[in-house]
Amino acid sequence: MTGHPSRRTVLGLLAAAGAVVASGVYALKTTPEALVGKILARQFPGVKIDAVGIAALTRDVKEAKFQTFGRRLALEGGARAAGFVGLDTLARGKWTAASFSQLERKVVTFFILGSNLLDLGDPRADLVTYVEAPLVCPNRFAEYD
Repeated sequence: MTGHPSRRTVLGLLAAAGAVVASGVYALKTTPEALVGKILARQFPGVKIDAVGIAALTRDVKEAKFQTFGRRLALEGGARAAGFVGLDTLARGKWTAASFSQLERKVVTFFILGSNLLDLGDPRADLVTYVEAPLVCPNRFAEYD
């Protein structure tokens, strides 16, 4: 007998490899960065935002709101849930609506205050870049004497 695998073995290996690749693609779409990107796309439809800015925004939101291990784990779980059921389900869910609303408000606030969104003539035509969350006063419209 030669050592050639049967068709059933080859098909089984191909199915397993496909499952590994599919789970890897799913994992890439369920990161906190993907969740933040989806929130921004939901709140600012048609606005072009650079991927580096989304990563920086995610980092700032994590540092501000998700400092403990439990909270970071909740963010990871929320990102996976959003990838599976969608943002609308999280926004309307009985147990998730309040937490999702808080996260969404934090993301939008940091994005508006830390990006050049308000400085652009047409944010849908120009690329919006996020630099960092404001360190001193988050109100860019405040007037000081």
